[in-house]
Amino acid sequence: MSKLCAHFDAYYDKWHRQIGAICFLLCRHRGDANDVAFQTFLRLGGAKNPEITEDEARILLYNSAVRLCDDYYLKKMRRRPGRKKLAAQNLPFPITDALYALLCLPFRRRAALALMQFGLSQDELAQILGMRAAAVPGLTRDPAIPGWQEALESMQLTEDEALEMNDRIYTRFAERSVGVENAIHDARNAFDRALPYLAAAVCALFALAIWYVRRG
Repeated sequence: MSKLCAHFDAYYDKWHRQIGAICFLLCRHRGDANDVAFQTFLRLGGAKNPEITEDEARILLYNSAVRLCDDYYLKKMRRRPGRKKLAAQNLPFPITDALYALLCLPFRRRAALALMQFGLSQDELAQILGMRAAAVPGLTRDPAIPGWQEALESMQLTEDEALEMNDRIYTRFAERSVGVENAIHDARNAFDRALPYLAAAVCALFALAIWYVRRG
């Protein structure tokens, strides 16, 4: 059985609701969001430092959630869901005007607003979003959506979802070396992100070769 970080249960109890909310906000599909939240907590459970502190765990969780949701967003390339498609998901919360308007914002804007609402500082937001701290206020400004904070809070995991996810996490740790699995998953995502740049470089070299042959 893989070794869970020392205070996993306490960290899970403290942050599973918020992680569930931000994953749904960014994925916009409940089932996929719960899968991403599951993967996020596997990152914590398999942390390189089993004695990871609370502050370190907090940053690791939010950073992992945003990165995994970004990977999901790039791979799925899902369009913004209409109200009918959202209703078809049988969500455990109402699809209010505020919730729908929040889901319609750009990815980084949604991420920044959620991170701010959940208490992260501008420097922490900049670190997680990979941007300059001076650019953060533009993303966290008031979205002019009445009730958006309540809509975000409503997206949190239900008690049943949280219990089911916790069971899945412990089952996964009993079956596999999650630390190795996390490393492989991260390496694969890094390759997927680099692939378009590699393809562009190959095309550029090919074009340069054609130009050189014609020139000669």
